[in-house]
Amino acid sequence: MKDEQKAEAKGHGSAPRPSELFWLFARINAVTLGGGYVIVPVMATSLEKKGWMTEKDFYDIFARAQAFPGPLALSSALLVSQRLCGTKGSIAAFFGVMLPPFAAIILVSGIISRYGSLPAFRRFLEGAGAVVPGLVAAMIWKTAAKRKWTYLRIAETLALSAILIIFPAYSLPILLAAIALLYCIEGPCKRSR
Repeated sequence: MKDEQKAEAKGHGSAPRPSELFWLFARINAVTLGGGYVIVPVMATSLEKKGWMTEKDFYDIFARAQAFPGPLALSSALLVSQRLCGTKGSIAAFFGVMLPPFAAIILVSGIISRYGSLPAFRRFLEGAGAVVPGLVAAMIWKTAAKRKWTYLRIAETLALSAILIIFPAYSLPILLAAIALLYCIEGPCKRSR
């Protein structure tokens, strides 16, 4: 199975070494602000540019990564690296994703405690925060553009969005119930009828 995965990765380009995955994810996580939904599109683009994985394959893995608990960027990186390099790749990806934010928190906390009251520093943080919604919107647009939309799917998406807006305190149970219901509507339950 491991050899098949590496052969599949080689079909898109040469398979990366674990150290290459570490440095790729470390660079991405060192310079990207905004969490998983901002980091994920950067990962997809970087992996495709390197020829290690197609964008479609990445987003298939990303869809599975959302089912795992914990940070989305970490789950995505672990699953991608597992496919490309096996366990060694996953270990490298773990440290590539986790070390830069850890080091940044230590560094930034020192800087904030020293310079946090300066107006220029506050403006920088406000500007960085303003970029995040645009990056999230770009990822949603890109993902939505690739989906095959039907009237049923549009209605499902609008209904779920309305319910989440009306009942934000219950978003997790609503999402879990919606996933199960929509899976039944569009998935194997529909085919078995």
